[in-house]
Amino acid sequence: MDTKLITGFHYSLSANPIEAQEFLKKSIQKGKPKYIQTDAGVFYPRAFRKLFYSNKLGGLTIEHKIQNYQKTRIHNYKIETVFMKIKDRVIDFRGLKALWSAPILMTAIVIQHNFIENHSTTDEVPSGRAGVNLEIGENRWLDLIRRSSK
Repeated sequence: MDTKLITGFHYSLSANPIEAQEFLKKSIQKGKPKYIQTDAGVFYPRAFRKLFYSNKLGGLTIEHKIQNYQKTRIHNYKIETVFMKIKDRVIDFRGLKALWSAPILMTAIVIQHNFIENHSTTDEVPSGRAGVNLEIGENRWLDLIRRSSK
C-alpha cells in the first residue's frame, strides 16, 4: 500500500559520509528494508559501502537506489514533495537563533505530515492509510498531546 508515511528522518548541517551513515543506520533500526532510495548525493555510495557491504552490521546487504534525474530521467517526486514542504516551513522559521531547535521543528513537521494533514494525492492522513488508528478527534494536535502524556 502506498501510504506516504514518513518513518524516519535525520537532520544534518553537513553533507558528508559520516552524516549519511547516521541516516542510513536510522533507516534500518526497525527492520531490514528491501532498498533505500536516496538522491544523487556523492556521499551516499561511500556510506552504503561502509555500512552494508562489510560485516559492520552483520553482513547486511541492502539495495541502494539512486534517483538522479540527469541520469535516469526519473523524478523522485514522492519524497521531494515532503522535502519541499519541510523546506518551505523552515524558510518561515529563518529567524531562529539556535540550530538546536531545528530537529524539534522537523519532528513537529513530520508529526503533522503523518497524523494531522490529509495528503494531497490520497486525501487521507498517512497514518490512517497505513492502518494506524489512534482514535484522535477533530483537534488532532491536542489529542496527540493528550495521548503522549498518558
